[in-house]
Amino acid sequence: MSQESNIEDFLRWKSFAVWEKPVIDHRVVKGLNPLCGDEIIIYYQLEKDNSIQILGLGGESCSICSAAAGLLFKNKSALRRKDFPSYLQERKFFLDGVDSSLFQDPEEISFFRNLRTHPGRYRCGLLPWQTLVKLSEEMI
Repeated sequence: MSQESNIEDFLRWKSFAVWEKPVIDHRVVKGLNPLCGDEIIIYYQLEKDNSIQILGLGGESCSICSAAAGLLFKNKSALRRKDFPSYLQERKFFLDGVDSSLFQDPEEISFFRNLRTHPGRYRCGLLPWQTLVKLSEEMI
């Protein structure tokens, strides 16, 4: 895959998200990668059934982190709070070469296959998922 194609893919994956603070009442959880300065903000709403609705994203991050956040946002309706730690672990396994049955989105599989070729950037690609785990832990 050419460098130009990577950039186009990253921009497309990033565009899956709403990158703005919601105007309705919401809660916030922030994730930070202190090694590179990536910051992800997840704006969410706690539903009556105790589920999470992701309303939007924010923060300053590299293209890899932003693309991962866009994919998280794209698949937000399939996310269950009790499984947040599993989602992160499955993506870590995938990056280690173990294909996962947890996520089936071809776009996300393409992203993580691409990320496999950049091991130094794994933390960038996993930050949105680590932020979900943080959200889950804060709500206990």
